[in-house]
Amino acid sequence: MHLEIPNIYEYTVEALARLTRPADPPRNEFDFDFTEEECAFALFRAKWPDGFRCPQCQHRNCYTIKTRKLPLYQCANCDAQTSLISDTVMRATRTPLSSWFRAIQLHASPAGVNALQLSKIISVTYKTAWLLAHKIRHAMSRAEAKQLLTGLVKLTTVIYCRQNWGEYTLKKWHPREQSLLIGGSQSQSGWFDRIKIKICDKHTLYPKKEMQNSSGFIMENVTADARGTITVASIQLRNRDIKLEKISDFAQRRLADLFGGIGPKHLQVYLDQFCYAWNRVGKAVIGDLLRHCAQTKTITYRELVKGRACVATSSPVTTPEAA
Repeated sequence: MHLEIPNIYEYTVEALARLTRPADPPRNEFDFDFTEEECAFALFRAKWPDGFRCPQCQHRNCYTIKTRKLPLYQCANCDAQTSLISDTVMRATRTPLSSWFRAIQLHASPAGVNALQLSKIISVTYKTAWLLAHKIRHAMSRAEAKQLLTGLVKLTTVIYCRQNWGEYTLKKWHPREQSLLIGGSQSQSGWFDRIKIKICDKHTLYPKKEMQNSSGFIMENVTADARGTITVASIQLRNRDIKLEKISDFAQRRLADLFGGIGPKHLQVYLDQFCYAWNRVGKAVIGDLLRHCAQTKTITYRELVKGRACVATSSPVTTPEAA
Protein backbone atom coordinates (compact mmCIF):
# COMPACT_ATOMS: atom_id res chain seq x y z
CA MET A 1 0.00 0.00 0.00
CA HIS A 2 1.29 3.46 -0.90
CA LEU A 3 1.60 6.09 1.75
CA GLU A 4 -1.05 8.79 1.79
CA ILE A 5 0.25 11.87 -0.02
CA PRO A 6 -0.12 15.14 1.90
CA ASN A 7 -0.72 18.52 0.25
CA ILE A 8 1.54 17.92 -2.71
CA TYR A 9 2.11 21.57 -3.47
CA GLU A 10 3.61 22.33 -0.09
CA TYR A 11 6.63 20.12 -0.83
CA THR A 12 8.14 20.53 2.60
CA VAL A 13 11.19 18.53 3.56
CA GLU A 14 9.07 16.61 6.06
CA ALA A 15 6.60 15.59 3.36
CA LEU A 16 9.41 14.48 1.08
CA ALA A 17 10.98 12.45 3.87
CA ARG A 18 7.69 10.69 4.59
CA LEU A 19 6.98 10.03 0.95
CA THR A 20 10.38 8.51 0.30
CA ARG A 21 10.00 6.15 3.24
CA PRO A 22 8.37 2.90 2.07
CA ALA A 23 5.41 1.52 3.98
CA ASP A 24 6.35 -0.78 6.86
CA PRO A 25 7.11 -4.26 5.46
CA PRO A 26 5.83 -7.46 7.08
CA ARG A 27 7.93 -8.36 10.07
CA ASN A 28 9.02 -11.62 8.47
CA GLU A 29 10.56 -9.68 5.60
CA PHE A 30 13.16 -7.81 7.62
CA ASP A 31 13.24 -9.75 10.88
CA PHE A 32 14.83 -13.06 9.96
CA ASP A 33 18.08 -14.98 10.03
CA PHE A 34 18.62 -17.09 6.92
CA THR A 35 20.74 -20.22 6.99
CA GLU A 36 23.12 -20.77 4.08
CA GLU A 37 20.78 -23.44 2.68
CA GLU A 38 17.79 -21.10 2.83
CA CYS A 39 19.81 -18.35 1.15
CA ALA A 40 20.88 -20.72 -1.61
CA PHE A 41 17.27 -21.74 -2.22
CA ALA A 42 16.07 -18.11 -2.27
CA LEU A 43 18.91 -17.11 -4.61
CA PHE A 44 18.05 -19.97 -6.98
CA ARG A 45 14.43 -18.77 -7.13
CA ALA A 46 15.52 -15.17 -7.72
CA LYS A 47 18.05 -16.10 -10.41
CA TRP A 48 15.77 -18.55 -12.24
CA PRO A 49 12.18 -17.60 -11.33
CA ASP A 50 10.82 -19.96 -14.02
CA GLY A 51 13.17 -22.79 -13.16
CA PHE A 52 16.73 -23.62 -14.21
CA ARG A 53 17.85 -22.56 -17.68
CA CYS A 54 21.30 -23.47 -18.99
CA PRO A 55 23.27 -20.32 -19.88
CA GLN A 56 24.86 -22.16 -22.82
CA CYS A 57 21.98 -23.97 -24.56
CA GLN A 58 18.91 -22.74 -22.62
CA HIS A 59 17.94 -26.32 -21.70
CA ARG A 60 15.61 -26.57 -18.70
CA ASN A 61 16.86 -29.74 -16.95
CA CYS A 62 19.99 -30.13 -14.87
CA TYR A 63 21.82 -32.33 -12.37
CA THR A 64 22.80 -30.86 -9.00
CA ILE A 65 26.38 -31.37 -7.81
CA LYS A 66 26.59 -30.89 -4.05
CA THR A 67 30.25 -31.69 -3.39
CA ARG A 68 31.11 -27.98 -3.06
CA LYS A 69 30.12 -25.33 -0.55
CA LEU A 70 27.65 -23.92 -3.07
CA PRO A 71 25.90 -26.30 -5.47
CA LEU A 72 26.82 -26.61 -9.12
CA TYR A 73 24.23 -27.25 -11.79
CA GLN A 74 25.18 -29.42 -14.76
CA CYS A 75 23.02 -29.15 -17.84
CA ALA A 76 21.35 -32.44 -18.80
CA ASN A 77 21.73 -31.54 -22.48
CA CYS A 78 25.21 -30.03 -23.03
CA ASP A 79 26.89 -30.91 -19.69
CA ALA A 80 27.86 -27.27 -19.09
CA GLN A 81 28.26 -26.47 -15.42
CA THR A 82 27.11 -23.23 -13.84
CA SER A 83 27.42 -21.97 -10.29
CA LEU A 84 24.60 -20.52 -8.27
CA ILE A 85 26.47 -17.22 -7.99
CA SER A 86 27.80 -16.99 -11.55
CA ASP A 87 26.40 -14.04 -13.53
CA THR A 88 25.25 -12.41 -10.28
CA VAL A 89 26.71 -9.55 -8.24
CA MET A 90 27.97 -12.25 -5.86
CA ARG A 91 30.21 -13.92 -8.43
CA ALA A 92 33.54 -15.20 -6.99
CA THR A 93 32.61 -14.03 -3.50
CA ARG A 94 34.05 -15.57 -0.37
CA THR A 95 31.49 -13.89 1.84
CA PRO A 96 28.71 -16.19 3.10
CA LEU A 97 25.35 -15.88 1.37
CA SER A 98 23.73 -15.07 4.69
CA SER A 99 25.92 -11.95 4.95
CA TRP A 100 25.00 -10.98 1.41
CA PHE A 101 21.33 -11.39 2.20
CA ARG A 102 21.69 -9.25 5.30
CA ALA A 103 23.41 -6.56 3.22
CA ILE A 104 20.65 -6.68 0.59
CA GLN A 105 18.07 -6.51 3.35
CA LEU A 106 19.67 -3.40 4.85
CA HIS A 107 19.96 -1.66 1.48
CA ALA A 108 16.28 -2.33 0.88
CA SER A 109 15.26 -0.94 4.26
CA PRO A 110 13.95 2.64 4.59
CA ALA A 111 16.84 3.68 6.85
CA GLY A 112 19.55 2.52 4.44
CA VAL A 113 23.10 1.65 5.47
CA ASN A 114 26.63 2.86 4.79
CA ALA A 115 29.78 0.75 4.51
CA LEU A 116 30.98 1.42 8.06
CA GLN A 117 27.64 0.41 9.55
CA LEU A 118 27.46 -2.67 7.32
CA SER A 119 30.95 -3.82 8.28
CA LYS A 120 29.95 -3.88 11.95
CA ILE A 121 26.59 -5.56 11.36
CA ILE A 122 27.85 -8.48 9.26
CA SER A 123 31.31 -8.63 10.92
CA VAL A 124 33.52 -8.06 7.88
CA THR A 125 36.27 -5.58 7.11
CA TYR A 126 35.38 -2.10 5.91
CA LYS A 127 36.83 -2.89 2.48
CA THR A 128 34.61 -5.98 2.12
CA ALA A 129 31.52 -4.08 3.25
CA TRP A 130 32.38 -1.23 0.87
CA LEU A 131 32.65 -3.67 -2.03
CA LEU A 132 29.41 -5.49 -1.16
CA ALA A 133 27.54 -2.20 -0.93
CA HIS A 134 28.79 -1.02 -4.30
CA LYS A 135 27.94 -4.28 -6.00
CA ILE A 136 24.40 -3.97 -4.67
CA ARG A 137 24.25 -0.37 -5.91
CA HIS A 138 25.51 -1.61 -9.26
CA ALA A 139 22.46 -3.88 -9.48
CA MET A 140 20.22 -0.96 -8.55
CA SER A 141 21.81 1.22 -11.23
CA ARG A 142 21.40 -1.42 -13.92
CA ALA A 143 17.79 -1.98 -12.96
CA GLU A 144 17.02 1.74 -13.07
CA ALA A 145 18.60 2.06 -16.53
CA LYS A 146 15.96 -0.31 -17.92
CA GLN A 147 13.01 1.67 -16.53
CA LEU A 148 12.23 4.73 -18.67
CA LEU A 149 10.10 7.78 -17.94
CA THR A 150 6.60 7.65 -19.43
CA GLY A 151 3.46 9.76 -19.64
CA LEU A 152 3.72 13.44 -18.69
CA VAL A 153 7.47 14.05 -18.32
CA LYS A 154 9.12 17.17 -16.94
CA LEU A 155 12.83 18.03 -16.94
CA THR A 156 14.98 20.67 -15.33
CA THR A 157 18.63 21.47 -14.68
CA VAL A 158 19.79 21.80 -11.06
CA ILE A 159 23.09 22.45 -9.33
CA TYR A 160 24.09 19.77 -6.84
CA CYS A 161 25.96 20.95 -3.73
CA ARG A 162 25.45 24.56 -4.75
CA GLN A 163 27.90 26.86 -2.96
CA ASN A 164 26.41 30.25 -3.82
CA TRP A 165 22.76 30.75 -2.83
CA GLY A 166 22.36 34.14 -4.47
CA GLU A 167 21.68 34.71 -8.14
CA TYR A 168 23.51 32.59 -10.68
CA THR A 169 26.06 35.33 -11.27
CA LEU A 170 29.27 33.41 -10.67
CA LYS A 171 30.63 31.80 -13.82
CA LYS A 172 33.33 29.74 -12.10
CA TRP A 173 32.26 26.36 -10.75
CA HIS A 174 33.20 25.21 -7.27
CA PRO A 175 34.84 21.73 -7.32
CA ARG A 176 31.97 20.31 -5.27
CA GLU A 177 29.25 21.69 -7.49
CA GLN A 178 27.79 19.44 -10.19
CA SER A 179 25.27 20.09 -12.93
CA LEU A 180 22.40 17.59 -12.90
CA LEU A 181 19.48 16.90 -15.18
CA ILE A 182 16.47 15.61 -13.28
CA GLY A 183 13.36 14.29 -14.97
CA GLY A 184 10.16 12.85 -13.65
CA SER A 185 6.93 11.19 -14.77
CA GLN A 186 4.18 13.30 -13.19
CA SER A 187 0.89 11.74 -12.14
CA GLN A 188 -2.50 13.46 -12.21
CA SER A 189 -2.09 14.30 -8.52
CA GLY A 190 1.06 16.29 -9.31
CA TRP A 191 3.43 13.80 -7.71
CA PHE A 192 6.44 12.39 -9.59
CA ASP A 193 5.98 8.62 -9.54
CA ARG A 194 9.26 7.90 -11.33
CA ILE A 195 12.38 10.05 -11.45
CA LYS A 196 15.78 10.02 -13.13
CA ILE A 197 18.79 12.09 -12.05
CA LYS A 198 21.89 12.20 -14.25
CA ILE A 199 25.19 14.06 -14.00
CA CYS A 200 26.11 16.31 -16.92
CA ASP A 201 29.27 18.12 -17.91
CA LYS A 202 29.12 21.33 -15.90
CA HIS A 203 31.83 22.97 -17.99
CA THR A 204 29.47 23.24 -20.97
CA LEU A 205 27.40 25.80 -19.05
CA TYR A 206 28.58 29.41 -19.18
CA PRO A 207 27.21 31.00 -17.13
CA LYS A 208 25.64 28.60 -14.62
CA LYS A 209 22.09 29.82 -15.24
CA GLU A 210 22.04 28.22 -18.70
CA MET A 211 20.10 24.99 -19.24
CA GLN A 212 21.83 21.74 -20.03
CA ASN A 213 21.26 20.21 -23.47
CA SER A 214 18.66 17.59 -22.63
CA SER A 215 18.59 15.70 -25.96
CA GLY A 216 20.89 12.90 -24.76
CA PHE A 217 18.98 12.54 -21.50
CA ILE A 218 15.66 12.33 -23.37
CA MET A 219 16.85 9.70 -25.85
CA GLU A 220 18.23 7.44 -23.13
CA ASN A 221 15.68 7.93 -20.33
CA VAL A 222 12.28 8.72 -21.89
CA THR A 223 10.06 6.38 -23.90
CA ALA A 224 9.52 7.27 -27.54
CA ASP A 225 5.80 7.98 -27.15
CA ALA A 226 6.45 10.49 -24.34
CA ARG A 227 9.20 12.50 -26.04
CA GLY A 228 6.80 14.77 -27.91
CA THR A 229 5.09 16.11 -24.79
CA ILE A 230 8.09 16.80 -22.52
CA THR A 231 8.08 20.03 -20.54
CA VAL A 232 11.56 21.47 -19.96
CA ALA A 233 11.61 23.88 -17.03
CA SER A 234 14.04 26.77 -16.87
CA ILE A 235 16.67 27.17 -14.17
CA GLN A 236 15.76 30.86 -13.94
CA LEU A 237 13.31 32.20 -11.40
CA ARG A 238 10.13 32.70 -13.43
CA ASN A 239 10.00 29.32 -15.15
CA ARG A 240 11.45 27.01 -12.52
CA ASP A 241 9.91 23.68 -11.49
CA ILE A 242 10.14 23.85 -7.70
CA LYS A 243 8.90 20.28 -7.24
CA LEU A 244 11.77 18.76 -9.22
CA GLU A 245 14.28 21.05 -7.54
CA LYS A 246 13.05 19.99 -4.09
CA ILE A 247 13.57 16.34 -5.01
CA SER A 248 17.17 17.16 -5.90
CA ASP A 249 17.58 19.01 -2.60
CA PHE A 250 16.27 16.02 -0.71
CA ALA A 251 18.64 13.67 -2.57
CA GLN A 252 21.58 15.86 -1.56
CA ARG A 253 20.46 15.91 2.07
CA ARG A 254 19.89 12.15 2.07
CA LEU A 255 23.39 11.42 0.72
CA ALA A 256 24.94 13.86 3.19
CA ASP A 257 23.15 12.37 6.20
CA LEU A 258 23.77 8.71 5.37
CA PHE A 259 27.15 8.80 3.63
CA GLY A 260 28.67 12.08 4.77
CA GLY A 261 28.49 13.49 1.25
CA ILE A 262 29.67 12.00 -2.03
CA GLY A 263 32.48 13.23 -4.28
CA PRO A 264 31.83 13.98 -7.96
CA LYS A 265 33.76 10.96 -9.23
CA HIS A 266 31.33 8.52 -7.64
CA LEU A 267 28.14 10.52 -7.38
CA GLN A 268 26.10 8.96 -10.20
CA VAL A 269 25.62 5.52 -8.68
CA TYR A 270 24.44 7.04 -5.39
CA LEU A 271 21.92 9.15 -7.29
CA ASP A 272 20.76 5.95 -8.99
CA GLN A 273 20.31 4.37 -5.58
CA PHE A 274 18.22 7.34 -4.45
CA CYS A 275 16.05 7.05 -7.58
CA TYR A 276 15.72 3.29 -7.02
CA ALA A 277 14.24 3.92 -3.57
CA TRP A 278 12.08 6.86 -4.70
CA ASN A 279 10.57 4.87 -7.56
CA ARG A 280 9.48 2.15 -5.13
CA VAL A 281 7.77 4.35 -2.55
CA GLY A 282 5.38 2.33 -0.43
CA LYS A 283 6.56 -1.01 -1.76
CA ALA A 284 8.48 -3.86 -0.17
CA VAL A 285 11.81 -3.45 -1.98
CA ILE A 286 13.71 -6.53 -0.86
CA GLY A 287 12.13 -8.91 -3.39
CA ASP A 288 12.98 -6.63 -6.31
CA LEU A 289 16.49 -5.98 -5.02
CA LEU A 290 17.27 -9.66 -4.49
CA ARG A 291 16.07 -10.44 -8.02
CA HIS A 292 18.15 -7.62 -9.49
CA CYS A 293 21.25 -8.76 -7.58
CA ALA A 294 20.68 -12.32 -8.78
CA GLN A 295 20.26 -11.32 -12.42
CA THR A 296 22.99 -8.66 -12.74
CA LYS A 297 26.59 -9.48 -13.59
CA THR A 298 29.05 -8.27 -11.00
CA ILE A 299 31.41 -5.32 -11.08
CA THR A 300 34.94 -5.91 -9.79
CA TYR A 301 36.94 -3.97 -7.24
CA ARG A 302 39.39 -2.91 -9.95
CA GLU A 303 36.58 -1.54 -12.09
CA LEU A 304 35.23 0.40 -9.13
CA VAL A 305 38.46 2.03 -8.00
CA LYS A 306 39.73 2.75 -11.53
CA GLY A 307 36.43 3.90 -12.98
CA ARG A 308 36.49 7.30 -14.62
CA ALA A 309 34.70 10.30 -13.18
CA CYS A 310 30.95 10.52 -13.71
CA VAL A 311 31.07 14.00 -15.25
CA ALA A 312 31.89 13.45 -18.89
CA THR A 313 29.10 14.44 -21.28
CA SER A 314 25.53 15.61 -21.42
CA SER A 315 24.54 11.98 -21.86
CA PRO A 316 24.21 10.09 -18.56
CA VAL A 317 27.29 8.28 -17.33
CA THR A 318 26.53 4.89 -15.85
CA THR A 319 29.89 3.67 -14.56
CA PRO A 320 29.33 2.80 -10.89
CA GLU A 321 31.82 4.28 -8.49
CA ALA A 322 32.62 4.10 -4.80
CA ALA A 323 32.46 6.72 -2.11
